[in-house]
Amino acid sequence: MPTPSQTEVPCNTCIECCRSKQALLLHPDQGDDVSSYQVTAAAHPDTGALVYLLATKENGECIYLGPSGCTIYLRRPLLCRTFDCRKHYLILPRQDRDNLVRLGLSSRAVFNAGRARQKSLSPEERQECLEKREEFFAD
Repeated sequence: MPTPSQTEVPCNTCIECCRSKQALLLHPDQGDDVSSYQVTAAAHPDTGALVYLLATKENGECIYLGPSGCTIYLRRPLLCRTFDCRKHYLILPRQDRDNLVRLGLSSRAVFNAGRARQKSLSPEERQECLEKREEFFAD
């Protein structure tokens, strides 16, 4: 399976996704070397299969978030290399964003960061997001 390419999000010192208290799932089948990270193991809620999550601090921040940002930036996991808060914001309808925040599965700050940066997407990227949104949420 090909590894998705790295995203080019204009973060500009934003670290909301690193502080979001979200589960950071590792993908060993797509190149994440589980042995090179501090992880917690858990059973997948649907399948029972063993999954690995990047460890977090007590406050929910990524264990690798330092005072100046990511301390493992050059070897960060797939999820960190490919996450795009702008697309995350555009693809999910408001009700779903609100539900994810309410359930503690996402962060309002991450959605706000995506909303603030969405204008930096190309028209083609915006259209792709809207098409995915329609595809995922068609009745």
